[in-house]
Amino acid sequence: MEEKKLEQLAVSLGTPAYVFDTDILKKRIEWTAEILHPAKLCFAVKANPFLLQTMKGSVEHYEVCSPGEFHICVRSGLDMNQIVLSGVNKEYEDVRYAMEQGVKHYTAESKRQYELVCRCARESGATVDLLLRVTSGNQFGMSEADVKELIRSRASCPHVQIRGVQYFSGTQKKNIKKIAAEVEYIEDLIQRLEKEDGFVTQVLEFGPGLGVTYFTKEDPEEDVRLLEAFAELFQKERPYKIVFEMGRFLAASCGYYITRIVDQKRNDAVHVCLVDGGIHHVNYYGQNMAMKTPFLSYFPQHPVEDREDTEWTVYGSLCTVADILLKKLPLKDARVGDYLVFHNIGAYSVTEGIYLFLSRRMPKIYLYSDRDGAGLVRKDLETWTLNTVEE
Repeated sequence: MEEKKLEQLAVSLGTPAYVFDTDILKKRIEWTAEILHPAKLCFAVKANPFLLQTMKGSVEHYEVCSPGEFHICVRSGLDMNQIVLSGVNKEYEDVRYAMEQGVKHYTAESKRQYELVCRCARESGATVDLLLRVTSGNQFGMSEADVKELIRSRASCPHVQIRGVQYFSGTQKKNIKKIAAEVEYIEDLIQRLEKEDGFVTQVLEFGPGLGVTYFTKEDPEEDVRLLEAFAELFQKERPYKIVFEMGRFLAASCGYYITRIVDQKRNDAVHVCLVDGGIHHVNYYGQNMAMKTPFLSYFPQHPVEDREDTEWTVYGSLCTVADILLKKLPLKDARVGDYLVFHNIGAYSVTEGIYLFLSRRMPKIYLYSDRDGAGLVRKDLETWTLNTVEE
């Protein structure tokens, strides 16, 4: 987004607020889909559930990992045939409700989950597709032994069609050699499943966890080169459908967080700048106590005096020393009332923040496009009512 337009939004919308540029989002998805064609895209709803309406018609599937996320998808009017019900801790009521709503695609993180999907499908008379998630060594997915056991006994559950495997090992990965090794592993497993167990994979859902650029010392074009290098790993045709599950890589660049300077002082040798936001609203993967500076914009709201830049340490409004956003940020003639806008915040910050800490008000959320301007999709919400004893 152009700086002039971004400043206009900062001044007119009020703070704190998130703005998600849907034009940027659509272009990002189109570019990613073009590079990775003929593979399909699956959007991880947890990355930003406020973008679901915008994504209609742009992705093949939506990965849903909790009952709450599924209710959001129902309210958003998403096609239930595009939902992949995934995640740990699936409960009977949740799976049964999803089937009643028409969800046909599921994953199993364990043998217990597979049996649960089988039970619900049998009781509802539905026939559903399922992917077996293979663990990468963490709490998610199953061992190869468990995967093989379920494949060998799949005839005992005719209502559930095991279509393939799912594999995801982490997020914000930028080492293409590591990603290539993961691709090699899961493809080797697919070949062994066919050779040793007679199972022909029809679908591979692969989460590459591609990293995005957040900080000023990083190359803004790094994620472009990363996607192109990743696409080269899939140049040859596979006999199965490939779906890439993505969240951060698709959504990060469309987001802005607007906050305003509300107080300033000098504590010993440190110039302190306080804003009306904080770490409960801003969360960059890889950031630790403001050791890195993210891409941001500064919009003074007064005639700027010609003076030397002052280095500011920017703190939020939470009563904790951990609420530090920026260290040694050089600003020229910064004053109370000026705006700071954090870039590339379209993924996770809107849902990952510690919003209930200190019972402060939650930010407003806007969707923006050049055609429609800024539209409010969630007003600022008081949280104190959630932190008090119900009468």
